[in-house]
Amino acid sequence: MLIDPVSSPRSRAMLLGATAVIAIALGGCSQNRMQTGSLTDADTPAQAQAAAGQEQNAQIVERWAAAYKRDPKNPELAVGYGQALAAIGNPGRAMAIYEASLKHNPRHTELLSAYGRGLAREKPGPQAIAALQRAKSAGAKEWTTYSALGASFDAVGRHEDAQKAYQEALTLKPDEPSVLSNMGLSQALAGNISTAEETLKRASRLPGAEPTVRQNLALVYGMQGKFKEAEAELAKDLGVAQARENVRYMRQMMSQGNNWDAIRRAS
Repeated sequence: MLIDPVSSPRSRAMLLGATAVIAIALGGCSQNRMQTGSLTDADTPAQAQAAAGQEQNAQIVERWAAAYKRDPKNPELAVGYGQALAAIGNPGRAMAIYEASLKHNPRHTELLSAYGRGLAREKPGPQAIAALQRAKSAGAKEWTTYSALGASFDAVGRHEDAQKAYQEALTLKPDEPSVLSNMGLSQALAGNISTAEETLKRASRLPGAEPTVRQNLALVYGMQGKFKEAEAELAKDLGVAQARENVRYMRQMMSQGNNWDAIRRAS
């Protein structure tokens, strides 16, 4: 659920540096439908819940917009509004809000972090690295900032720097599966395949590890030609048939010889 700027008296102090998450249930995509007729938004509980969630999120974004409009130089409001926009699928507008606010608050840590993470999501590379390093110099303490910095370094082939950034993220949040997963991919790209495999195995065993962690482990198996192991890992989340199809696609990617592109497309 998006965080509402007026949900509590402490909301501005507590929440503006955090990532806003939308909890919208998805429904109807895999249901069998009749070839004639149509379903209304309220025909299934999942669809009704999704519609209600979308309406509530829109209202929350409107409240952030109103608060930001009243005080556009306030960096905390800029961060909250930008994160709300990004969470509903409008990252371009979010980046514009961050950039406008940075003109007035060039050293605000949370604002720099949000801007750098946004750049890293949209186009990891030199610009994202510069913004995230500015956030680091300003004293950023969010593990997500360092994880995004690592991903940006990896995108330009600076794998040693990437792994240092991931280690800083792990210092702030030990045993975070997503950071360990990124670390493993970085190690693989640097040519340390066996180390990468061990890192990703460790990540996959941790509570809270998402399917993407296991997919990355499968990818590293594939980079070594261990396609049987890759298929077994993918089958844990995808089932046997889809895992087999993904391994076929993986073989095709690996044959092209561009491992970074393979990782970007498969993860």
